[in-house]
Amino acid sequence: MKIRSKRSLIVLICIGSCLVIGALIAWYTFWRPAKNTPDTQVQSASETSESVEEPGTSNSIKLPGAEPIAALEGDYTQDDSLWRLVNKSHPLSDIDYRPNLIKPNVATRSDKSLDEQSVREDIAPAVEELFADAKTAGHELEIGSGFRSAELQNTYYSNYVSVYGQEAADAVSAKPGYSEHQTGLAIDISTVDRNCYLEDCFGETPAGIWLRDNAHQYGFILRYPLEKEGITDFRYESWHFRYVGKDLANALYQSGLSLDEAAPYLEQR
Repeated sequence: MKIRSKRSLIVLICIGSCLVIGALIAWYTFWRPAKNTPDTQVQSASETSESVEEPGTSNSIKLPGAEPIAALEGDYTQDDSLWRLVNKSHPLSDIDYRPNLIKPNVATRSDKSLDEQSVREDIAPAVEELFADAKTAGHELEIGSGFRSAELQNTYYSNYVSVYGQEAADAVSAKPGYSEHQTGLAIDISTVDRNCYLEDCFGETPAGIWLRDNAHQYGFILRYPLEKEGITDFRYESWHFRYVGKDLANALYQSGLSLDEAAPYLEQR
């Protein structure tokens, strides 16, 4: 009798153990908290990167009506940026800013200072290529004014004020520190015969038309276009061209935007 009771107890213990082990297996299989496997971690990271883009990490910029272009590295608000916006509301940070300058191997006004015959060193090859191809097309170009220091710009601006008055001067000239010429990226262009020099009619000369239609291929834009005065805050200047690089120059040409209008798109990269 005792032997049978002992066997029964052992059987009950075995059955109980099996039930406990089965319950543990079921819990582990169906109810335990899911852990990330390497595969799920990779998938989660991928989904996160696709759905959330950190600000400032985009590598392309899309202007309306233009093909996307690669974003320019660096801070566009720095005075030495090729895309630096300089206008009446965006002065240079350093009023004494002065880039490395060089006189390009092109015709320049000999009555100007060496500074004013010069441009920022790294854009000289683009200037030379532009002028060489213009000559091939039958247009003898000349740099009328290149780099201007804040001191020289003040001389020009003050003269305009004394002759035409403050309001008229502000329409055609920039105060020192507010001029693109100080970046070394802007040039006033004329022909060597100076036909329509610094006049609207330059835009209707064969040279002016060629520049308007082709300068973007060399990285230059017509900075103050016709009928954009309310945007650029400057009157139409058919002779004033600004270097921004070939990518942005082509995009601006395709979109029809001025640099001022494109600035918000550039800042959203």
